[in-house]
Amino acid sequence: MNGIQPAAGLLTGPERTQRTQRTQLHEQEHEAPYRAYLFGPFRVFKGDNVLGQRRQRREKALLLLKWFLLNPGKPRSMDQLIDLGWPDTAPDKAAGSFHVSMHCLRRILEPDLLPGEESSFVLRSGTNFYRFEAGESWWTDAGEVERLFEQARADDSRGDARRACFYYGRVTAYTVRRFLEDEESRDHWLAPYCRRYERICVQALVRLIQIHRARGELDESLEYAYQTLRLDPYNELAATTVIETHLLLGHQSHARHRLGVFLDGLRRDLGAAPSSDLLALRDRILHGADH
Repeated sequence: MNGIQPAAGLLTGPERTQRTQRTQLHEQEHEAPYRAYLFGPFRVFKGDNVLGQRRQRREKALLLLKWFLLNPGKPRSMDQLIDLGWPDTAPDKAAGSFHVSMHCLRRILEPDLLPGEESSFVLRSGTNFYRFEAGESWWTDAGEVERLFEQARADDSRGDARRACFYYGRVTAYTVRRFLEDEESRDHWLAPYCRRYERICVQALVRLIQIHRARGELDESLEYAYQTLRLDPYNELAATTVIETHLLLGHQSHARHRLGVFLDGLRRDLGAAPSSDLLALRDRILHGADH
């Protein structure tokens, strides 16, 4: 390198590539006729119009839509869908309410459907099985998280850390928001999805910590370590990253405090003994060996 820096306002090759990637992702999102957001408050758009704004009759229709969006193409029987939305209702009344909500859902998505006309998305097969066919008409942030994570792992496996970091970072930008945060109660059916996206986020954050630590990029690794600990308070990599970074910055007392809190939590909440690495780190701090 000759030490010449890019002129102010000019982008380097990697910066230009990342800007292009961000633009492409933004275009994919906003070119889809339908968009659904499941991280943060639940929102559905057709173009610029918000669909299904909450009214009493539409609550169960939107519940069905959430399940369909998380399980595109998967058939589900009417009885299974009734168990999802009307578990404590008498069978005859539940069946009637289900059909009303399914009709409401079709009209929310396609208000111009004629009487008897089939929905483009909510399809019925046999006597009582339903599935949701999104095709290319739909973009969801949940589906985007899955795609971005797979792209990140593919780039990671090829050794392209820069691209992997970009896609891992996009994953965390979505999943840092609470999944379906406007749910009044955390329905049991949502729990597996919440756990899945939390695992994806933690895995992405852990790789970001590892990559930035290997490069010696303290600020980035520290930021991702703190994010990880908010989701996984007993993640050892994140905890040691925070502690070791503060040691390198000369914050001896803060590092000692963070380690003490972490070790106390391991014993109190998990009944776990510290690893040999944590014990070695404790000895370093006690002996003031911060380098």
